[in-house]
Amino acid sequence: MGRMSKTDHVVADTETPESSVTESNVTETAPVDAKSGGGRGSQGSKGSAGGSRVEEPQRIDTMFLWNRLKRTDPKATKPFTRAGGFRGTQIDPTWRFQMMTEVFGPIGKGWGYEQVDWTIAERMIFICARVWYVDPETKEKCFTGPQWGGTEMVRRRNGMEMPDDECFKMSMTDAVGKCLLQIGLAADVYMGQFDDSKYREESEAFYAAKSNPDLQPAAVEAFEAEVKRRLGACLDLDDLEEVWRSGVGTRLREIGAVDRAAQHRITGLFAQKKAEILKREEEDGREAA
Repeated sequence: MGRMSKTDHVVADTETPESSVTESNVTETAPVDAKSGGGRGSQGSKGSAGGSRVEEPQRIDTMFLWNRLKRTDPKATKPFTRAGGFRGTQIDPTWRFQMMTEVFGPIGKGWGYEQVDWTIAERMIFICARVWYVDPETKEKCFTGPQWGGTEMVRRRNGMEMPDDECFKMSMTDAVGKCLLQIGLAADVYMGQFDDSKYREESEAFYAAKSNPDLQPAAVEAFEAEVKRRLGACLDLDDLEEVWRSGVGTRLREIGAVDRAAQHRITGLFAQKKAEILKREEEDGREAA
């Protein structure tokens, strides 16, 4: 394998259950798996023994980033066929950059990639790269393992061989895409889930909901604050039922498509309020007796 040159160069500087509220029951949505949303760590349960409180060590969700990055927008994909009948799904590189920016911040600040090596052999250009990113919670700078990407330097067009001036860029794109898979980006494509039409439909619904202004983080936060305010004014189960039937249930189903943790958290507010009302009514009943 002949090698022309080597360089070290930093390129990048520049799932919905429904809940209901009745007079006799508040049913919460199924508890949200820590892997599907929320924070990275979950505090263990606390108990008392001999008058002292014992805390379990905090458990870290090691699948947090993977689960946040794994689902691919069907609009960013298209099928392809190669010589020999090989078929697969091509992922838009720009969409990959958009997802990384959404999770980690602007390229060059929250994440980026480095060219580690490059070489030419058999009329192909090979580039080795690795991706770095700043963990959103720990602020630690992390690196993927290095990956090679390769592209033919000459393409046949109209029966003639012509040099491909995009080969260096395409080789870098190939290498970076392989690196990003290591932290979960578009993992569902590589795991074959896109072959399932039902899964693709779920992904289409997920990204349609995600683009809804009413389901952006700030809007969900404002909705949660409004629910808390209204629940604070509830005096009995009839008031609680009225709040739920004012459109909260429908809105929560929509929120659940993009943020299961928020959906579960808001539904939990109703369960907590119902428990408070029932406890107060029970105490009032004992006093009256």
